[in-house]
Amino acid sequence: MEKKLLFLSNGRYDLYKVFEEGFKKYSGCEVTTVLYKNYKYKNTWEKVQNFLFKIFLNKNLKKIKASEQNLYGLEEHYDYLVMISAELVLPQHIKKLTQKASHSVAYYWDSFDHIPAAHTIQYFDEAFTFEPKDAKDYNINLITNFYFHEERVTDYDYDLFFLASYDSRYSLIATIATVLEAQNQKVVIKQYAETLPDVTDAPKSVEFIDKHISFNETKELMRKSRIILDIHKDIQRGLSFRVYEAMGLGKKLITTNPDIKGYDFYNPNNIFIWTPETKSIPAEFLNTPYEELPEHIYKKYSQENWVKTLLNIKD
Repeated sequence: MEKKLLFLSNGRYDLYKVFEEGFKKYSGCEVTTVLYKNYKYKNTWEKVQNFLFKIFLNKNLKKIKASEQNLYGLEEHYDYLVMISAELVLPQHIKKLTQKASHSVAYYWDSFDHIPAAHTIQYFDEAFTFEPKDAKDYNINLITNFYFHEERVTDYDYDLFFLASYDSRYSLIATIATVLEAQNQKVVIKQYAETLPDVTDAPKSVEFIDKHISFNETKELMRKSRIILDIHKDIQRGLSFRVYEAMGLGKKLITTNPDIKGYDFYNPNNIFIWTPETKSIPAEFLNTPYEELPEHIYKKYSQENWVKTLLNIKD
């Protein structure tokens, strides 16, 4: 009989689809996916009731109902439970969910400094994070991100691509764009913001957008570029998906994360580390082709290996 896997996740930016696809392809399980949803009041009385509960009982009924609805319609037993963003589910509901599974796993795709979620670790059989500091501080499993596209192309429309939210990193992004433009590189940078920022001096290669770009669209934009840019956040030490997406697509990478030097796939011919002292990108890096990794290292960071490691599936 086919095993069953229950997967719960935040639906943010459709990133869950990458994990869902991986579980369907490599876990050998029938996969049931539940996305956390906000609760909508059924009537005015519920809204008033929630207000009173918050005032007099320090309880948020809307949050309780939002968490509780993750349990609706589920079967009695699953072989695996995998939860991402477990902090969005109340502890009493996490307990009920883990009781439905023979083996429960939490994966934390944000650092605990960014999203406080460490309090949920205790409810799972195993917990994983991509953030080395969190793995050490909370004694949980360290697992890197992974690549999930492996196409190779030789014709490019531009030299460098970057997509990210508009935030405190903008000044650095603008600097890098300006440097690359001065080196006659064709650059495409898209910065997302719910409200378009009032920036009048942005480099010509920087475009502000107020609509999310799907994963398939992002993949196509990356596929057309020779180089991928990765700007890590100050509170993040683990390597972002961009690093592994570049690996999977056979792209060179410019990154601001110096910790990448400690990984076995680091190759200065493929990866340039931008520092505060950087004034230009070496022509040798820009003008030479990507060097393929040894097969055993390349496969180590595949989506298949990630899924089997998370679920402790042996070949």
